[in-house]
Amino acid sequence: MPNKQVEVDGGEAKAFDKFLAGEIFTSTDIQMNLEILCDDLGSRFAGTPTEAEAAQFLRATLERYRLKDVHSEAFEYNGWTRGIAKLTVTSPWQRDLSCLSMPMSPAGRCSGKIIDLGMGSPETFDTLQAELKGNIALVNIANPISAGRWVHRTEKYNRSILAGAQAFIFVSNVDGYGPITGALGFNRWGLIPGIMISKETGTLLQRAIRRSGSVEAEIETTDTLAKKTSWNIIGDVKGGMEHEDMVVIGVHYDGHDISQGAEDPASGLVAGLEVARVMGIYTDRLKRNVRFILFGVEELGLIGAHAYVNSHPKDIEKTRFMFNLDSAGGGGRKGLMVYGPDTRTYFRTMGQQMNENLMVDFDASPLREPDHLSSDHYPFMAKGVACGFIRDPYSYTWPGFYHTAHDTVDKVDPLKVKEAAFLCARLAWRIANDDNWSFKQMSETESAEQGITPEVNEVQRIENAVDVLQQQTQQ
Repeated sequence: MPNKQVEVDGGEAKAFDKFLAGEIFTSTDIQMNLEILCDDLGSRFAGTPTEAEAAQFLRATLERYRLKDVHSEAFEYNGWTRGIAKLTVTSPWQRDLSCLSMPMSPAGRCSGKIIDLGMGSPETFDTLQAELKGNIALVNIANPISAGRWVHRTEKYNRSILAGAQAFIFVSNVDGYGPITGALGFNRWGLIPGIMISKETGTLLQRAIRRSGSVEAEIETTDTLAKKTSWNIIGDVKGGMEHEDMVVIGVHYDGHDISQGAEDPASGLVAGLEVARVMGIYTDRLKRNVRFILFGVEELGLIGAHAYVNSHPKDIEKTRFMFNLDSAGGGGRKGLMVYGPDTRTYFRTMGQQMNENLMVDFDASPLREPDHLSSDHYPFMAKGVACGFIRDPYSYTWPGFYHTAHDTVDKVDPLKVKEAAFLCARLAWRIANDDNWSFKQMSETESAEQGITPEVNEVQRIENAVDVLQQQTQQ
């Protein structure tokens, strides 16, 4: 069993904490960086000019913060550019309704009856499969409790494809925030048009179906699909034993194109930049390297994180722990959800030494979904690396403006961002300086025994069936 004790110099740790508190809680860089990324650059959506500008800004910022070996690493992916989308009800009345294409939707035009599948449980798809063929699926974002598991939007979309639907309508479940966006496939283009609508528009269609018995509509999308290039931005704070293990702090910088992406991900991104800034100042007492990775194209499938893991096998072997700061500056208390090796006792002991009631929980649930349905820590975890998500592990819920046009700078509380940066820096410094760290990278067998390796299951079979259809359409 790994040693659960934390072996760092208590006096140095206390001095570092005091330095951190003074630097972080009086910092003006956090708000400045947030406003530059969100107000000046906007969404930073993959493939847009502002994504490239953001990559340049982030690289320059890490250099300004005195990190070493700062560089960008390019990778190719399946890109998507939004076009105009149109939803026209043709019966029982005629009207254009507001809608937007969903990322990775292909261009297309179709018509048919709208089939209401509610929350899109597997049982509902089975029951309505015959009706769905040749028609249009209407599915709510809400998770069906009856499924007993998470039913991701991509599964609902893929089930619609396999049932023979001509198009897919994704309905928000939140009042007043408009459509909720999200990719229909991860690094994979869709096969049928997919659009998103607000809760209010969705309930309008449901009322029309209830009153008239059926609703018919036309859908047209004009999006474009093409190969594109993005970048991971990487820089190191060098420790005195720089050839030994390292700690990784990662967060993505791309947002969705309909909003500023202020909480998701920029609140965590600027927290990570602040950790880089303060650690770049306080290097003389750091024993091991801390690597900062700013990932590209998370929102289309953790593509940057997968690219890093696949191209850095030796560095993965040397990675003690990976912190994911995605949306870390959002609401709620700051704690740690850990993955991979069970490090709960280790961090609770660390919390006691820090005089903190550190909230730590462990997610050991089997990842039944394919390996792209989580966040940027997942590719590391799949390789057996110990990981942690900075957030409230007990009661975190996505805010109503999540993945909507309303995820703007005014939603971000600067104090929450500073709390996330402070906690992450304290934990990362202690792990990097701990001479008693004994958690090892898990083997595939150990990962399978713990249940964190994706298994062959219903969701993966659905994805494989869609892959076969996609291959057939390309022939």
